[in-house]
Amino acid sequence: MRATKISGMTAILLLAVGCGSGTPSGSNGGTGGGTGGAGGATGKGGTTGTGGTAGTGAATGGTTGTGGSAGAGGAGTGGAAGSTAGAGGSAGAGGSAGAGGSAGAAGTGGAGGTGGTIPSPADAPPNLGVPYGATLALSYHGVGSQIYTCTASGGAGGSSGADAGATTYSWVLKAPDAKLYDMGGTQVGTHGAGPEWTSTDGSVVNGSKVQQSNGATGAIPWLLLRATSTTGTGVFTSVTWVQRLHTSGGVAPASGCSSATVNTDMSVSYSADYYFYTGGGAATWLSAPAGVPTGISAPAGLTVAIHDRGIGTQIYTCTASGAGGASGGGDAGATSYSWVLKGPDATLYDSTYTQVGTHGIGPEWTSTDGSVANGTKVTGVNAPAGAPAGSAQWLLLKVSSTTGTGVFTDITYVQRLNTDGGAAPSSGCSSGTVGTDTSVNYSADYYFYTGSPSDAGTHG
Repeated sequence: MRATKISGMTAILLLAVGCGSGTPSGSNGGTGGGTGGAGGATGKGGTTGTGGTAGTGAATGGTTGTGGSAGAGGAGTGGAAGSTAGAGGSAGAGGSAGAGGSAGAAGTGGAGGTGGTIPSPADAPPNLGVPYGATLALSYHGVGSQIYTCTASGGAGGSSGADAGATTYSWVLKAPDAKLYDMGGTQVGTHGAGPEWTSTDGSVVNGSKVQQSNGATGAIPWLLLRATSTTGTGVFTSVTWVQRLHTSGGVAPASGCSSATVNTDMSVSYSADYYFYTGGGAATWLSAPAGVPTGISAPAGLTVAIHDRGIGTQIYTCTASGAGGASGGGDAGATSYSWVLKGPDATLYDSTYTQVGTHGIGPEWTSTDGSVANGTKVTGVNAPAGAPAGSAQWLLLKVSSTTGTGVFTDITYVQRLNTDGGAAPSSGCSSGTVGTDTSVNYSADYYFYTGSPSDAGTHG
C-alpha cells in the first residue's frame, strides 16, 4: 500500500471500534400534571365554590446519556413526556370546575457519546498491506514480554546427532505474553502463545505470520498475520488479518544462553500496536471485487478465475528526453529527465500466502505450473482517495497471449487493484543518473478473468 517507510516506533493507544456501548439513554420525563384541586364547598346562598388547583406542570428533563466508548456515540434518548394533564377539580355547589394541570414537558435527550476513530496505519510498508476487501475493525496496544527459551542445536548436545558439528546455543522465541489495551487505557484482552489474541468478551483469534519487515534497532519485526481460526462470539469472531506495527523492544537476548542455561526461559519487555481486519479473507477470495472504479471495471460476461496477491517492486529507468536526449533533435528544446517504467518484479501469492507465481516485465504473469499470460493496458485510474501516498495506478489489462498449459491458459483480462506504493520517484533522475534503474516497493491484488466480454467491446 506504499513504498517502505519505517518511521520511529511510537507506541500509541488506539481505539477498538464496535466494542463500546454507543447508545446512551436520557432519563424519563418528569411526573405529569397533578390531580385537579378539590371542588369548592357548597356556597351559602349560591356563593361560588373555589376552583380546583391546577396540576403540577413541566416534566424534568432527561439526564445526559453516557457517551459510547467506541465508534460513533449514540445520542441519549429524550425523557418521556409528562403524564396526562391533571383532571379539573369538581365543581362546588354553584362554583366552576377547577382548571386541569398542564401535562409535563418531554425531558431533554442526553448528549451523544464522542465517536471514536482508528488512525490508519499509514506507515505500514507495502508488503504488510492487507488484501483487497479487508477493512480495519479494531486496534489495540499490546504491552508485555516476548519469552525466549535457551536452546541447544548441533553436536551431541543438540537434536541433530553427534556428527552435526559443535553444539551451539541460542535464544528461541517461545511465545508472547502481553495485555491488550484500548485507547482509554482499559485492558480489553490478552496476547499469548499461538499466537492468539483473546478478548475479554471471550472471542479468540489465532494467526500465522505471512510477511514481515524490520523494525527499528532493538525492536522485533513488524508483521502481517493471516487469521487461521477464531472461536467464541465477540470482537474477534470475524477477524481475517492482523498487523503488528510500531514495535519497541522484545528482541532476543544477545548473550546468556549456554550449556548451563539450556531449557531456561528469558522474558524481554516489548510493546506493539495490533491492527485487526475483517473481510478480504479466504471466504471471499474468488468473489468479484466490489467497489471497483467504473473506468477499470471488468467487462460483462467475465468470471473471476484467480486472485493473487503481488508483492515486490516496480522498476524505473532514468531517461533523458529533449535536445540532449536519445530521441530528441537539436531543436527539441531543453533536455528533461524522468523516471520511466521498465517493469514489475514481484512474487504472486494465493489466499494462504503460498507462492504461486511471479510477475515481470511484459507485463507477464507466470504460474508455478508453467503457464504464462501476457497483457496490454486497456485503461488506468489513479489510486482512489484514501490509498497510501505514492501508490501506482489501478489498471484493467487485456491478455494479448498465453503460453503453456495451466491456470493462466484461458485468462482473458486482468485487473490490478489495491496498489500500495510503486509510483515513480519524484526526484533523483538527472544527467548524472541517466540510464540507471531504481526499484520502488509495492503490493497489489491481481484478479484474473476468463470468458468473453458481452459488452460489444466497450472495454477494448
